Amino acid sequence: MTTPRIVGHRGAPAHAAENTLASFEQALADGADLLECDVHLLADGHVAIMHDETIDRTADSDSPLTSGALADLTREDLARVRVGGGHRVPLLPELLEASPVGLFLEIKTPQAAAAVAELLRTSPHPSAAATTVISFHAEALQVIREELPDLPISYLVSRLDESAIAQARELGADGVGPWVRTLTLWGAEQVHEAGMSLNPWTVNTEQELAVARACGADTITSDDPAWVRRSES
Repeated sequence: MTTPRIVGHRGAPAHAAENTLASFEQALADGADLLECDVHLLADGHVAIMHDETIDRTADSDSPLTSGALADLTREDLARVRVGGGHRVPLLPELLEASPVGLFLEIKTPQAAAAVAELLRTSPHPSAAATTVISFHAEALQVIREELPDLPISYLVSRLDESAIAQARELGADGVGPWVRTLTLWGAEQVHEAGMSLNPWTVNTEQELAVARACGADTITSDDPAWVRRSES
């Protein structure tokens, strides 16, 4: 059985502030093969890396800007935000430039899909070509498939059932990403029989890791890539 690739979920948030360049650097130092990040579209068309739709949860209490929806903010506004003890919120081109590995790039809102496709199409950095776009939003993945037909896409689902697999097939997805707590051997077999990769999220306990491995996961997405790497030895 092939050893699954390790994906740093939002970098390595077990050790550094999520979705910051410091977190992504930590994930690489800890042995991640790929980096997972979340993206949103800003009001001026730039693509920012953050999980939530607003900055409210992650902004430092002493940040110059502590509240607001990303869709209403500009790049200039975002430059005033500090998260995780003083870190900036990066834009997607910054991570594409900095990363020596491909991304699992999660589009959080369908509105960001076209801008993401354009950035990946025009980026000169190898990380862009090595990226897999992932999303819970079928319409976002449809845009990526139409704009970049050769770029891998993986459909995120909360539960891996027949309808989820059917939707992934309809999208022409290269992979399916189920919540690891709902992962079953049956579902894993169906995904692999359909010729798709199995990319469960988010694996943070020994039990979850055992399930992912027993199901033949192709990737292991975790908040702590170093822990997953140690478990291989």
